[in-house]
Amino acid sequence: MRRARHIAFDACHACVPATLFASILLLTMFSVQPVLVVLSLTGALAFSALARGLRATLLGLRWQLPMLALVCLANPLFSASGSTLLVRLGPVCVYAESLAYGAVMGALMVSVVVWFEDAVAVLTQDRLLSLGRGGSSSVALVVSMASQLTPQLLRRSRGVEASLSACSAAGPRPGLRERLTRESGQLMTWALEDSLERADAMRARGWESGTRRTSYRVDILRESDAAKTCGVVVLAFLCAFLAAVACGQWSFYPVMPALVCWWGYAPYAALMLLPAVAAVAERIRWRGLE
Repeated sequence: MRRARHIAFDACHACVPATLFASILLLTMFSVQPVLVVLSLTGALAFSALARGLRATLLGLRWQLPMLALVCLANPLFSASGSTLLVRLGPVCVYAESLAYGAVMGALMVSVVVWFEDAVAVLTQDRLLSLGRGGSSSVALVVSMASQLTPQLLRRSRGVEASLSACSAAGPRPGLRERLTRESGQLMTWALEDSLERADAMRARGWESGTRRTSYRVDILRESDAAKTCGVVVLAFLCAFLAAVACGQWSFYPVMPALVCWWGYAPYAALMLLPAVAAVAERIRWRGLE
């Protein structure tokens, strides 16, 4: 029988991993510096291998690595600038700085995609709903209705357009402005009618009748969870300051400076590797209980 994979942050409130992954994603997207991007990509792949499995991570890399190579090779075609000429292909000059910038941006895109996959593996739908408590049900309802009504309006728009095109006996074909006005008016009429019917149906089912309904809480916010969240926020602000310093001292064009060993990379690496360390600790804890 296959054993269940114990993912990190299962014993924590959902606000802890939500704060952690939101901080990591924001720092990753705005930190365009080679060392910071490599640290973020390493942490993302390490946690992905632990939480999602090595096979799923490698299957994702089958299309993520070609995307990285495509961005790296395509950047010199659009940004032919730098000081270190590598090769000249007719009118196209390939510089080392352009290749480096493309490689860093490609790795950044891959790391962001992998971090999103990692966040989805931890923050399931029920845990996300528990974050918003009462308001989350309303947001989920609005999103679900929008996802249902948008395709319906598009289908009706095509039906209205086909009907107007078929009415050739009523006179010449109307212009674009007149046709759009008639289509939008008809669609607005249908949308208002549907909104009244849906509102009546929801009211008949007791939605927002004034009585507060109880619900099962998947997570309970404890003092330890609040302390962990505050610790993540403090570490994230420290890493944001250090990342701003590192990015301010680095530039790809016209000449890339030499990378040096700096203590500021240590807190950033700690934040990026924190999910993987938590996953390993969770597995060790479960093995001790078995």
